Amino acid sequence: MMIQELMPTVRSKGIAILLLDAENLQLSPEMEGFLQKQSLFQITCKIAFANWRTLGNVDQSLYERGYDLIQVPGAKDAADGKMITFGCQLRELYPKAKTVFVCSSDAVMLSLCNCLLQQELEVYRVIKQDNKIKVIKYPNGSTLIFDQQAKNNTNATNKANNKASNTQADDRNRAVIEKQLLDIIRSLGTDKTTIDLSKLGVEYNLRHKEGVTKALKKLKLGGNFMKFLTNSKVLKLEKINKIYKVSIIS
Repeated sequence: MMIQELMPTVRSKGIAILLLDAENLQLSPEMEGFLQKQSLFQITCKIAFANWRTLGNVDQSLYERGYDLIQVPGAKDAADGKMITFGCQLRELYPKAKTVFVCSSDAVMLSLCNCLLQQELEVYRVIKQDNKIKVIKYPNGSTLIFDQQAKNNTNATNKANNKASNTQADDRNRAVIEKQLLDIIRSLGTDKTTIDLSKLGVEYNLRHKEGVTKALKKLKLGGNFMKFLTNSKVLKLEKINKIYKVSIIS
């Protein structure tokens, strides 16, 4: 409870800043969320450096996510140089800054990290290795890893499990309705195998105090009685002499 009460007070005294070499590294919203969890201070400033003409619509995406975009010329390592120059003036530009995330895998960014340390800022290096993002407390702190691929696999597994669970629930609900219809056909149908669709619907309403369509909707099976019969593996719907009949599939 004490931590929860102190966090807003701590965050109100300072801010965290994210510096991104967009030519070198791309951060997803999930990765940004992971970075936020590492800091006591709210990431309120996100600044990206790149020659945006070469990155398609990446600038639009970052802009919509609240980044300030700084254009650099197309010269080699221009983004690195601009980001280092900018970062070395960070204390003057953002007096409330407490934590800085330096997001670039380029080794030259070590000079920026050292410059930020001289400004008495807490520094995290953020580098990419394959689909993983490593967050390193600079200079000799702990290393945390965000695995985008593992996260995607977990999300895919969860979606598959949810889909399988929903399918199983639908199958159980379908079986309930089918059994109720089978009971009616076996008690009232011709040769206990076939019945008029209209008679089946009326009898279902009488026995269960609600129409089949309403029952289907309640069980989230849609509300189309004829479609339900068409998709059934135990009941067959067919039109005989202009009359729809429902038969038990033997």
